[in-house]
Amino acid sequence: MGKYFSAKCSQCGAGFRSESRSTLLKRLRKHIWSKHRAWMIGRIKAGQKRSNADNPAIQDLIQAVQKGSSRAAIAVAKQMTEGRYQQVKKVMDAVQPILPLKAQLA
Repeated sequence: MGKYFSAKCSQCGAGFRSESRSTLLKRLRKHIWSKHRAWMIGRIKAGQKRSNADNPAIQDLIQAVQKGSSRAAIAVAKQMTEGRYQQVKKVMDAVQPILPLKAQLA
């Protein structure tokens, strides 16, 4: 007899048990999407709205570089998440050769 993992639905309190964590999470996700679909969609939309408002865009970083202010560019880069920063880094590596010298140094 192995160890059981257990979890409850945060919306209706339905309980789930499974011998593996992955199976438990799969069952819980399936339950939430089938019984509480509107709530899940609302959570996703709220998270997207919050993340887009807080995360600076690629354009914000490019504008800071165009001004020649390395401090402003670093401040914008620190606010970015790791995934967004990697996207910006790819774009900036591609754009860097055509930028003016002052902007390249920033």
